[in-house]
Amino acid sequence: MSGDIQCGVCRRNLLTGERSLLFSDPRTGGQVEVCPLCADRAERNGWELLEAAQAPVSAVVDDDNRTVRILTAQINTLQHQLEDAQGQLDDTRDYTADQLVEMESLAARLTDAEAEGAAVRAQSAELERQIGQLRHELEESRSAQTAILRARRREADAVYLAGIAAEIFNRSPQAATIGLLVGMHGSPSVRIDVIGADLPRPVRLAFAWPQGGREYRVDIDLVARRFDLVDLVPGGDGRLVEIDTPLPGNATWADGRVVTAPAEPTIV
Repeated sequence: MSGDIQCGVCRRNLLTGERSLLFSDPRTGGQVEVCPLCADRAERNGWELLEAAQAPVSAVVDDDNRTVRILTAQINTLQHQLEDAQGQLDDTRDYTADQLVEMESLAARLTDAEAEGAAVRAQSAELERQIGQLRHELEESRSAQTAILRARRREADAVYLAGIAAEIFNRSPQAATIGLLVGMHGSPSVRIDVIGADLPRPVRLAFAWPQGGREYRVDIDLVARRFDLVDLVPGGDGRLVEIDTPLPGNATWADGRVVTAPAEPTIV
């Protein structure tokens, strides 16, 4: 407001009744009013003390007690402001501490969630692997079942079994035995019969001459890929044995091999 005196050092307006000191600035030659609190700084600046400046005529000169009361009120106000600021700082610190605790809690929960997510992803990957394995095994099982069913259907086909039995016999050493007998007694009557429904499927091959004959059995398991040839004549020495009943042929012996006839073999 009008008539206020401002300190030339700290720029503070002097209080009512507060007397200023008058300094001279040798650099500018001007005079500067300074509050008592800044007198030392003014001297360090090289200013020269002239005298204590008079308060403006319009200023009301209070006694020392009033000045003390004013200063005390200002100090109290500053003290209250300081206390309020300290309270706000404490609240801020408490809020910040709470925020830090909450952030730490959130970080811990995030870590747990990430670990749980990783575990779930691992379980999901394992389940996918198991599902893939089961699908693969299922496909293999279906393929195996299909192969078994196909083999069992073929095992029910007497013509097919007769052809398999003839091929097994033709690759065996017993074919040479029959070849010797053919050289001695001529071409035989050849018959191939599927003898029952057991597994492995038994197929009988019989060779007959007027002088006698020989019999063999081929056990066929198409699923296990097993083909066993059994000589039904004791001793296995290639001799002929007596045949009680006539043997109508359904296959032939040609060029040292058993050849199945187009007619379907009899299942007995």
